[in-house]
Amino acid sequence: MKRTYRKGSLVDMRKAGRIAFMLFVVFVAYRILTPPTEELARTASPDGTRTARLRRTYYAGPWPSYKVYYRETGRQAWLGLHSLPTYTNAPPDAPAELLWSPDSSRLELSINRTSVWHHVFKE
Repeated sequence: MKRTYRKGSLVDMRKAGRIAFMLFVVFVAYRILTPPTEELARTASPDGTRTARLRRTYYAGPWPSYKVYYRETGRQAWLGLHSLPTYTNAPPDAPAELLWSPDSSRLELSINRTSVWHHVFKE
């Protein structure tokens, strides 16, 4: 009786298909669970030691929430300073901006030209 050997392929197509399907499911779940976010402002302090950024996020409904981040110059990681959930005191499309004090010790968030929040940096 003659023995025959079957040469296996390098890539198992079943496993590759399962992995591709799982990656697709993870991608779809990420897109569903991540709310739409836009960066409204990125501004450097007058003395150049810090940079701040403002992001607007829509979780549910027409009212946005705002998040303020900052980082020291030369650093890569953004640190969260403040999260303002569902701000309803202004129209959803009201202008929001970050303002630095002239000596770079204070950062202010204003929405619709009204001061909503501020942070004083300790030296």
